[in-house]
Amino acid sequence: MRRPMLSSVLPAVAVLALAAGCSSAASDGAGGTDPTPSSTTAGSSAAGAAPAVRSAGCDAARVAAGRTTETVASGGEERTYLRSIPTGLTADQAAPLILDLTAYSPASMEESFSGFTTKAADGTVKADQEGIVVITPEPTNGAGTLLTWNYVGTEGWSDDQAFVTDLLDEVEATVCIDTSRVFLTGFAVGGVFGSITACEQTDRFAALATVSGLYSPEDCDPSKPLPVISFHGTGDRFIPFDGGIGSGPEDLPLSPETIEGLTFMAGRDGALASSEAWAGHDGCGSEADEAPVTDGVTLRTWSGCDDGTAVELYEIEGGEHTWPGSTGMGDYTALLGPVSDQIDATDLIWDFFTAQTT
Repeated sequence: MRRPMLSSVLPAVAVLALAAGCSSAASDGAGGTDPTPSSTTAGSSAAGAAPAVRSAGCDAARVAAGRTTETVASGGEERTYLRSIPTGLTADQAAPLILDLTAYSPASMEESFSGFTTKAADGTVKADQEGIVVITPEPTNGAGTLLTWNYVGTEGWSDDQAFVTDLLDEVEATVCIDTSRVFLTGFAVGGVFGSITACEQTDRFAALATVSGLYSPEDCDPSKPLPVISFHGTGDRFIPFDGGIGSGPEDLPLSPETIEGLTFMAGRDGALASSEAWAGHDGCGSEADEAPVTDGVTLRTWSGCDDGTAVELYEIEGGEHTWPGSTGMGDYTALLGPVSDQIDATDLIWDFFTAQTT
């Protein structure tokens, strides 16, 4: 029996989770290192940057560089996350932290897609170059193989807002983190969950970045202005640029329990409306400046925002449900569409984060 059309709310990346164990892109790209980090590695503030706000982990034993699977207790469960510590940090350096949210399990797919901890085309690793600690948690909600986040307080699901709090507390207590430079990123519905988290726990983060998933719930009431950068293709068939649910695949192998937690997506605003909402949260001017970046890519920027923040939206004409510039989506393009090579979202995100915290 065909599943309800509501299942098409889930990006096609979910299908691939079933085959993640045999996908080289999800397993062999993570954990690469560049032994020569840049001169702006974390903890050594760039010119004009505010002094680091050092976490309790700066007084703990130094954690070795590398990628490991870690656990943290939350809500009576042992939750799992991937932790990547960059090469080249000295014992007294407080590193910036990126919380990178996958759309669905396994979290290793998000590592491949976003590319902060994997090798770029030139062989470098962004997190090592810039001295960034990256954590990529596993979602546990729903049923079956495809697990996701608790977006809207679905009954019986684990409290993922409490999980984010517990996770950040754990990492900041065990790793030397600059708590003034904790950033939030996510792809697809991972970006949707990141947006919700940014609304509810604004004080924990210095900026938000999403690819194919910016969202502003009706009750979003951030406690401070928050810089936001997002990327969205106008040809996205799964989380459409203009909002709602895309056509997507009609027969995703989703349990009714997982579908139940995602029904809210049917009323999702589009990328432009969501950016306008965040511009409103930040007290920005109502009209965005538009400028071409390259062929087929337009940047909208809302300025005049409170506390010097900004909201940016990169619109990729005809772009599909992929992370622009990613080198880790090769096995997935048959389902998600081609990866735009007009811009590199990972580089642009980091540049935005740096500009907003210096």
